[in-house]
Amino acid sequence: MKRMALCMLMSFAVPGAAPAQSPGTPPGVTTHFSQGWPTRLMDNAATLGTGTIRDSLHWAAIETVPGQYSFTDRNSGHVARACAAGMTVLLGIDPRNKLYDNGKTAYSPQARAAFANYLLTIADRYPGCVIGIEVGNEINGRNNVTGLAATDRAASHTALLRAIHDRVKPAHPDLKIIGGSTNTIATGFLAKLFEAGALAYMDGVAVHPYRNDPEAVDWELGRLRAAMTRAGQVRPIWATEFSRDFAASADAAPFYLKMTSLMQGAGVTDHYWYALIDQKWFPTMGLLTLAGEQKPAARAYAFAAANLAPLGPAQRIDHGDPALFHFRYGADAHVIWGGRRTLAVTGTPRFHRADGSPVAQPTMVSDDPIVIFGATGVSFGPPQVLADSLYGFAQAPLSWYARRDLTGLRIPLGPVDWQWTTYLGSAAVPRMIVNTAGIGPTNKTSAVVRYSADLAVPLVASVCLSPMGTTGDGTTASIVHNGTTLWSEQVGPLTGKRNAQAPITVRVGDTVEFILSPNATPAGDRMKYRFRITRGATDAPDC
Repeated sequence: MKRMALCMLMSFAVPGAAPAQSPGTPPGVTTHFSQGWPTRLMDNAATLGTGTIRDSLHWAAIETVPGQYSFTDRNSGHVARACAAGMTVLLGIDPRNKLYDNGKTAYSPQARAAFANYLLTIADRYPGCVIGIEVGNEINGRNNVTGLAATDRAASHTALLRAIHDRVKPAHPDLKIIGGSTNTIATGFLAKLFEAGALAYMDGVAVHPYRNDPEAVDWELGRLRAAMTRAGQVRPIWATEFSRDFAASADAAPFYLKMTSLMQGAGVTDHYWYALIDQKWFPTMGLLTLAGEQKPAARAYAFAAANLAPLGPAQRIDHGDPALFHFRYGADAHVIWGGRRTLAVTGTPRFHRADGSPVAQPTMVSDDPIVIFGATGVSFGPPQVLADSLYGFAQAPLSWYARRDLTGLRIPLGPVDWQWTTYLGSAAVPRMIVNTAGIGPTNKTSAVVRYSADLAVPLVASVCLSPMGTTGDGTTASIVHNGTTLWSEQVGPLTGKRNAQAPITVRVGDTVEFILSPNATPAGDRMKYRFRITRGATDAPDC
């Protein structure tokens, strides 16, 4: 569609009598009380507004004699405390016990039946409080499924889910059996489970969408839902772990708000931040310090729990522009961020940052999410950002290609679902993997991001590149307009991060391409990147 409406206001008016949405699921957080965390932290979790925790009850610690179960304060008291505090519990349980299958992942009919009996015992003990069982943990990981079960993960996981379903569901139909449990949104791996029939025996699919940036998580979730649709059954998606390492603790608050809005808008029903506290191996990912002090992530979490979750799940408002992120909670609460454009709000609105702190009314949409309460109308001016490789990943007006440098042949890159995060690639260029986290050329083949102009206007093409490797000769990066090179530079580990801009006047049908070409060696070629097309001089992208 032509961008003739660029000079018009795009607006969204909230109806005065919008139907109320059902209450949203209160936020959850992963804890490790089963690994010895101090129980005083349970009070901290409750203070933040936590509705549910994700922890464990280790099978081998409770069934030490076949068919006999010993629940003690040490091995299971944390579940009783969470229940007493009014929280519900999702249990992630590894199906391994030295009593069965030599301590490997349950595979034999005897071991599967024993695991199912153990889960039935848990359901009997904590009715209404333990709401679900996440079967296994990150089962696409190399060592997270062991023994014979690892020889055919799809078939063995499906058989285990069936054993649990048949044993537990008749007595506890409301207990959720959550299958899959993958590190990242591993659609290709999960599709094999679906093809094996696993969806018939699960109430939800667990994913752990770890990532550098929230944007495009909804695209990946859409790929996952499409895989379920092809298999004939669509189950709810549970994000049972999500977070990232944060160089600055303040970055966690906008990350949390963006991720929860994007995931809910894409149909995620339950989500659990990882984790409640900082840990030795994950020293920046907690809501709290080990001493219980709140970090910016905790303030964002508590703010959302108190003010957004009760309004119902986020609903994305589609303005036909991938660089504008606009979510509505309930009748008049909004979360907005994206490419620069003017913002106008009517009513008696209140404005907050992601961490809940009040802020003066902004006049522009920016990369930082803003929360608005009490608006009767929200209006946006024409976009200044026309294309953004992060905000509009895998979407028009951008397209991605591999270019054979000897012939100039361009091979379109499309979605590839596999063992880990879905990426853009092609069977013709199997070594080229492009996602929001990185891009790079391969031998004699360049990586290309193309903008196709659908209006005549002065533009600025901007790019940020940050080498991901520490050795090698890097790449040759270029910005090209209709075949004419406007900027070119060697970028690699020796140069460090580079930013470049090129002003261009385009006509309808013109192309502007960002190209990464290989140098003498493949080392040091992969880059963090962000390619952006803007109207006039606007903020250069960071990466």
